[in-house]
Amino acid sequence: MNTFQRRILLVVDGSYQSYETVNYVSGVLPPSSTEIVLLHITSKIPEAFWDLEKDPVWQHKVQVVRGWEIQQEKKIEDFMDRARQVFLDAGFPDSAIRVDVRERKVGIARDIAMESHRGYDAVILGRRGLSTIQELSLGGVASKIVLKVNDLAVWLVGGKPENQKYVVGVDSSKGSSLALDHLIRMTDGLPKKVLLLHVVRKITNGSESFKNPDFEEYQANRMQQAVKEIEPVLAKASEKLEKAGIPAESISTKIITGAITRAGSILEEARSGGYGTIVVGRRGVSTVEDFDMGRVSNKLVQAGRDRAVWIVG
Repeated sequence: MNTFQRRILLVVDGSYQSYETVNYVSGVLPPSSTEIVLLHITSKIPEAFWDLEKDPVWQHKVQVVRGWEIQQEKKIEDFMDRARQVFLDAGFPDSAIRVDVRERKVGIARDIAMESHRGYDAVILGRRGLSTIQELSLGGVASKIVLKVNDLAVWLVGGKPENQKYVVGVDSSKGSSLALDHLIRMTDGLPKKVLLLHVVRKITNGSESFKNPDFEEYQANRMQQAVKEIEPVLAKASEKLEKAGIPAESISTKIITGAITRAGSILEEARSGGYGTIVVGRRGVSTVEDFDMGRVSNKLVQAGRDRAVWIVG
């Protein structure tokens, strides 16, 4: 009987970034109640190619390719052994780690998307992979996964992110609430610091050099209204975190007004505060005017290359 409370699909390709992703994940999730499936999808050489080995002209080239394929199989096997050891060293039981190496069927992104529907809580992969061929590299399929896997969380991990400090993008939407619930559930019982952040974007009247008193008054009133509307939302989110066992001193809230871009402000706040993880809802339309978390999440996927970005569906 499966006693694990959460099940994770961790997609790897044997690259340095994949290994850093393994390290990050091993420090984010509760070891005693999380199952990790390490998935690698191989791109086998078509069988018809091996028939060329009978042709003296192609024989040497085919042997080189065959040697390369054997080398890649050994490389991913060694990688899986090292990845498993990282999780074991972090306290995960051996029964919680499963290795799945399979041949590509339709396409790497599509195969991952199909597998993701088999009872997982999140799909995790590194931003950049090993291969320079786009289709063979996780970096080449990451954006496709974000688009195709839209009914659960997708974590994209770049660089070597700190794994106990989180920025959560907050608005008044259901998507934002789901993102916070996901963070609580996935990191249950582990120490963490959480910044609940709301950003109100500045709107312009077409020319920064043109000062219109009526427009400036509208802008100021809009900012005040945005703050007034979001404050109870932030208070409720803080209360939810405290009820989940996170000490009040580990929770902070912040409202940024007059931002040029919402995603840029979130990313700047994460970097300046040393927050390794950014958590946002896939889409959320707030009652605060002109705040669409869908556009924010899309921009963070593109720009947050040195962070872990969780897009929660």
